[in-house]
Amino acid sequence: MAGQIPQSFIDQLLDTVELTSLIGEDVALKRSGNNYQGKCPFHDDRSPSFSVSPEKQVYHCFGCGASGNALTYAKEKRGLDFIGAVEMLAKRQGVEVPREDVSPAQERAQKARQRLYDVVQAADEYFQWNLRNAANKAGAIDYLKGRGLSGATAKRFGIGLSPVSGQALRQHLTQSGFNDDEMEKAGLLVRKPGRNYDRFRNRVTFPIRDRRGRTVAFTARVLDDSKPKYLNSSESDIFHKGKVLYGLHEAITANRTLERLIVVEGQMDVIALAQFELPCAVATSGTAITADHLEQLCRLVPQVVFCFDGDKAGKKAGWRALENALPMMDGQTEFLFLFLPDGQDPDSLLQAEGTAGYHKQLSQAVALTDFLFDHLCVDLDMQRLDSRARLGGIVAPHLKRMPKGLPKELMLDELARRVGTDKTAIRDLVDHAQPAPIEPAPTPAPESEPEPPAEPIVNDGYDELMDYAGGDDNERADYYADFDTASAPPGEAPAAVEAKLELPPIGINLPAQAKYLQCLYHLPSLAVEPMAWANEGSWERAINQVIEAIVDHKIDSTAALMGYFSNTDIGRIFAEFTRRDPLIAQDRLAAQWQDLENHRDRRSAKLERRGIKASGSDDASALARLIAARNAAQTQKKP
Repeated sequence: MAGQIPQSFIDQLLDTVELTSLIGEDVALKRSGNNYQGKCPFHDDRSPSFSVSPEKQVYHCFGCGASGNALTYAKEKRGLDFIGAVEMLAKRQGVEVPREDVSPAQERAQKARQRLYDVVQAADEYFQWNLRNAANKAGAIDYLKGRGLSGATAKRFGIGLSPVSGQALRQHLTQSGFNDDEMEKAGLLVRKPGRNYDRFRNRVTFPIRDRRGRTVAFTARVLDDSKPKYLNSSESDIFHKGKVLYGLHEAITANRTLERLIVVEGQMDVIALAQFELPCAVATSGTAITADHLEQLCRLVPQVVFCFDGDKAGKKAGWRALENALPMMDGQTEFLFLFLPDGQDPDSLLQAEGTAGYHKQLSQAVALTDFLFDHLCVDLDMQRLDSRARLGGIVAPHLKRMPKGLPKELMLDELARRVGTDKTAIRDLVDHAQPAPIEPAPTPAPESEPEPPAEPIVNDGYDELMDYAGGDDNERADYYADFDTASAPPGEAPAAVEAKLELPPIGINLPAQAKYLQCLYHLPSLAVEPMAWANEGSWERAINQVIEAIVDHKIDSTAALMGYFSNTDIGRIFAEFTRRDPLIAQDRLAAQWQDLENHRDRRSAKLERRGIKASGSDDASALARLIAARNAAQTQKKP
């Protein structure tokens, strides 16, 4: 069939193909942290030097330098051309390859979808800026500190603050080139006849990110007694409550070896666990756990723990989770259930008893089998024959929903033991049972809040994002700043040039220069032009060398960058990044890059001021000109 293959289909194909399964058909792969390792399928590899990143969907051989994605592998290993590789991968996924040209309607739909990602990301950046700079930030920061959150945790989860005004976000997004239709479709704007206003007002905001780290929606908590306490974004083309799990991206990025995921009830529980060095929790957003949610978890970890309050509502939530888990009991994933003492949730338990207390509770989690039988036996007297017979009739429809395999056989054994009969009778009972219907989750009440009073659109101060007028000792504190450099002030000799680029041991923060390379490695599009450094050493030269290669050779992927610098010191650093697998979303990479640049600018400004003062001159006009120039430069860099 004539015509090109739509890029959207290729992107979707690469997102859905399991690269480890594809490569695993040729070589044995073993899990190592977040990656898989094995012998290289492209050369005679005596020891495992081949690494596959399932999160980034790329592979790299540290021996021969082979690297790429699923399409690259299909072409090079199977000897296929591009079209053949796409067709082969599509056949594996059971889908047809569209060959017609992308219609104008399809192109418009793709662009509209990307605009939704863009407008939500712009809102996310604005909310985070607002938490550091808005007039109402004190109450929000006091609330977060009162919940025990550090600034580092707040930054990691992108916590922000929506303005008090019902027009501030709308005004900012309008100035950024977005329209009311896009804001409404993204769940950021409420539209009523004759009046549009911001959905989130005077609330602490928690961005909801998809597995790739893109912000797709928000949960927002009120700071007073307004209702509802928590407000979620409405569903959109990029946000489906039944598919996205809050905290999943953060859990993947924080754990080199992810062996367990804990499903909790709220966003603050996820964040509290991360604050107490348990960054392995996820939560739903305004819905019960779904089969789609569990499928994602089962692909990632061998153990899933459902952690709910011990009250009646928590037990109901646990039962709905069990019903969705039964069809997935194939022996690959263990499901455990933890019901906390009455009046406790993970956040309050951690505050009261710390990590040790929570681990003690985790050790008491019960298996799905025990929860199922305990729940269904609660009103039965198992000493009576009729009660045991009734138990068989109650349990059989649930076992009917389990897939064939060892877990089901063990459940049949257990039911036969409890009923007091042989397994053949139980199997016959289950085979003739109708699958148990899943209890529907309660329909949540519509989320709304009072319409704000009419108000004029005013300047919210966003243009003053960076302010250098305070001088060396009282520059505006950056609530999220965690970057530092070791640049020498004027007059001091630069540090000796390293003979070799070296990363610090795992667990030690990367120096700022290494973070520049980390950003370029994951997102080559950040490269624009070589940088001017006050003191240029081997790291600074390496950064500029990478930027020049990306720009000159139009390198647009991690795999291509690794190939270009193979067998060099820079390639060795990139290979180390691959081994360590620091999974960072593209939007967070851009934010990290901007933080690095902002810090470099601040450092440069400090050095210039010190130079003026060190000259022995009290030239106030020189300082004023410097401050004005810096503020003008920052105006060009505002989000």
